[in-house]
Amino acid sequence: MLIKTSRRSVLGMLAAAGVASPLGLMMGRRAMAAAGDVKAMFVYIPDGCIPSLWHPTGGVTGFSLPTMTAPLEAVRDDLVFIRGLDMYAGGATHEGGIAKILTGNGDVSLDLFLGDALGASTPHKSIQLGVATNFQNGSGSWSYIGAGQQVSPQDNPLAAFDSIFGALDQPDDPGPDWPRLRAGSVIDSAIDDVKRLKQALGTVEQQKLEVHLESLYEVEARIKGTLSGSCSEVVWNTEGFTVLETDYYPKTWEKEEFFATVGKLQMDLAVLALSCGMTNVASLMWSHPVSPTRLAQLGTTAADHDASHYGADLNGSLALDFIAYRRFFCEQLVYLVQQMKAMPDGDSNLLANSVVMMGTEINDGNLHDHSDMPFVLAGQAGGALETGRSLDLRGGFGGQNVAHTKLLVSIAGLTGVEVETFGYAEQGAGGLDEL
Repeated sequence: MLIKTSRRSVLGMLAAAGVASPLGLMMGRRAMAAAGDVKAMFVYIPDGCIPSLWHPTGGVTGFSLPTMTAPLEAVRDDLVFIRGLDMYAGGATHEGGIAKILTGNGDVSLDLFLGDALGASTPHKSIQLGVATNFQNGSGSWSYIGAGQQVSPQDNPLAAFDSIFGALDQPDDPGPDWPRLRAGSVIDSAIDDVKRLKQALGTVEQQKLEVHLESLYEVEARIKGTLSGSCSEVVWNTEGFTVLETDYYPKTWEKEEFFATVGKLQMDLAVLALSCGMTNVASLMWSHPVSPTRLAQLGTTAADHDASHYGADLNGSLALDFIAYRRFFCEQLVYLVQQMKAMPDGDSNLLANSVVMMGTEINDGNLHDHSDMPFVLAGQAGGALETGRSLDLRGGFGGQNVAHTKLLVSIAGLTGVEVETFGYAEQGAGGLDEL
């Protein structure tokens, strides 16, 4: 099924010829990218890795990929593999790891921070998408709008499309002002609902809700202003995915048989949102820490988290299942990278004008450690990031591993947002010199 929506004059859309895409998306061609117009994408995968089967071996450029990351060979020239980064401070657990991977043990996560910095001219400062992230999740999200205030990803791709591009229940002849009027009425209703809820809460809860109310006011101001995306028409292929009202627990989008399909739809949406100028920052969580996901189509029998405790036998059934899961997630990154590279953006492509980070909340699934974390970057960040490299930074800070927060500083810098530190700062200011 194709979902189609138009966003015309009142939203400042460009009338242009359609551009064919492997995503099954059609859109008006985007305006030329301004200097420094670099997008950011963050991808989470659950439950760590087997280090010896994940990290590349060999030199900076002449490296080889072991079993878990072997699928990434298809896009190796667009990647940077990084090891030797530790996540310091905070809890050394799944829950502690997910809380600090994008926050650096600070209050705000990098996706929300960059959204604020880069979202002045986009309808959405940032978008948070997920694949079964809210199903049986006792560990939390990796996105934080403030201290202790998590932002849960949207797991339903159909709802995500409506949220990003506007729902489609419009009149037969809506007129050019329909998108603004419809969105405005939805926001007005939401603000009224929040105001009523606030009156029934205590002081602490009211303070927390005030943050969300301010966000709604900001969205309202954006709708009434002149901000716009840059696609005259969007057609999104849902590949037949529908939500059944009878699916109560789990919801349709949470079912394991739809895990890969929902993930593909969410990746397509992220690429479309970034390319159309709906946002400059997107994040995608595949499941969550201590993941219960079991993908029978991979030939696995154990759930992801169970497989991550693979023991000492790398040829045992748990290890083989864990390898299959890591390879699956690497294959998804390959798809994302290829779709971003195929998407025109200015005088180049979306991948060339973006920086993508893939990470997880622990290192070794057996140990629950936060040392030598497995990070992978993709994209050239407008020419600022040299890809096709494997960086081994172990012991790079006076014999200690480098703090992963320096990577967060570097990612911010690659998007044109200069910060000295982000979260944990015991190793001083600055990012990674190697980037």
